[in-house]
Amino acid sequence: MKNQSTIAVVDDHALLRKAVNYRLTGMGYKVVIEAENGKQFLDKLEDAPSPDLCLLDINMPEMNGFETAVQLKKKWPAMKILFFSMQNGSTYMKKAKEVGADGYLCKDASSEEFNKILYTLLPPAV
Repeated sequence: MKNQSTIAVVDDHALLRKAVNYRLTGMGYKVVIEAENGKQFLDKLEDAPSPDLCLLDINMPEMNGFETAVQLKKKWPAMKILFFSMQNGSTYMKKAKEVGADGYLCKDASSEEFNKILYTLLPPAV
């Protein structure tokens, strides 16, 4: 059996973070870091093992998702980044690719889409 895959949830909405954490835990993942913005997440990463994947919102105060992704790719290049945003325009998706994201999921996606992209990017422990 391999180790449980780890995920960070970075979003400025506390209730959404808790709901996503609950969902991810039920899918077999371990949420190791929660943060309300990119700066807080980067600060937490300095003192913790880096997660396998970061579920990252775009529009957040202090440091947005795009700025955060650029820093993550510099310092933690092995971490996968899945943008999770209300923004569903092609401009946002293109920018996500430019900053090195591994995937993009709109917050209004179905449960099936959510499961599929996560299992594709980060298969749970068996």
